[in-house]
Amino acid sequence: MKDIVKNALAHADCTIRDAIKKINDNGLQILIVVDNQNRLIGTVTDGDIRRSILKNISLDEFIGEIMNRSPRFVYKGEEDKAYELMLKYKIRVVPVLDSNNTVIDLIMIEELFGVKQYANKSNYVFIMAGGKGTRLDPFTKILPKPLIPIGEKPIIEVIMSNFRKYGFNNFIISLNYKAEMIKLYFSENPDRYNITYTNEKDFLGTAGALQLAKSMLKESFIVSNCDVIVEIDFDELLKYHKNNHNQATIVGVIKNMQIPYGVLDVKDGILERVTEKPEYYFVINSGIYVLEPEIIDLIPEGQPINMPDLLLKAKECGFKVGVYPISSKWFDVGQWEEYKKTLEYFKKLYGDVNV
Repeated sequence: MKDIVKNALAHADCTIRDAIKKINDNGLQILIVVDNQNRLIGTVTDGDIRRSILKNISLDEFIGEIMNRSPRFVYKGEEDKAYELMLKYKIRVVPVLDSNNTVIDLIMIEELFGVKQYANKSNYVFIMAGGKGTRLDPFTKILPKPLIPIGEKPIIEVIMSNFRKYGFNNFIISLNYKAEMIKLYFSENPDRYNITYTNEKDFLGTAGALQLAKSMLKESFIVSNCDVIVEIDFDELLKYHKNNHNQATIVGVIKNMQIPYGVLDVKDGILERVTEKPEYYFVINSGIYVLEPEIIDLIPEGQPINMPDLLLKAKECGFKVGVYPISSKWFDVGQWEEYKKTLEYFKKLYGDVNV
């Protein structure tokens, strides 16, 4: 059995918690649920996990409770039918079964169609690139954080390339610290991206600079910090935001945190239990948001405000603020340890990345 198939298989008694890890590792955005003889009984996608989290289903629940019990598949020798199934049901992976319904292979949409082409969008992506990047000292004493390299590209271009794959090519970049260096970098290839710059005279926090582009932001737009890289379908994110009629949508990353110590449960000074190195899951703020233009009206002109404060203010004013949980890979390259992990990951994918 191919490794890619092995890595996609799971049993119905696998917890959602473990399924998140598996989906994150296999990079397919799906698990194929099988019985003890590897016969197909269902599928679980990252979308199924997202819906379970939004319904407050425990991560310790089994995936058998949330799986699709009528999965699409083809039998060996009928692989040509996968094309029709992918088009009709908008699925990315189709299992191939033998005559005993055992999973023997997977057909990926990329094998049939190549990389999917997305329609160009008029929506803007607003990138907050004006900070000093103090967590990356001493690099950022020489280069602004957006130009710190990930392989052959700087961080900001890796982020922009990810958006462009999904049809976004209109960017507003907010600048302050070492602004001219960033402008100079993009001036060498001015036709590659459609870029408009805003300049913060003073640091305006992680949301205040939006006020500077208010006249341009007339429809749904995406905001991204300049130190986060995430594997996500931005086309689906925008659809989710619109379909749920949100004024703001936060991309939340399902993150595992392990306490490296024994945790004591104490009551009235008496030890009740010891939990050794417990693991917890949280949905954390990724630093990526979809916003509607009316949110900008809540920003005080010329005053600093951070995005969490803006979103709480929006909620208090009656706006609908949603969350889009993902189990995809996410890197906060604004701190040294995560930056090094990001380099390792890109090296595995593409090679020739100096770590």
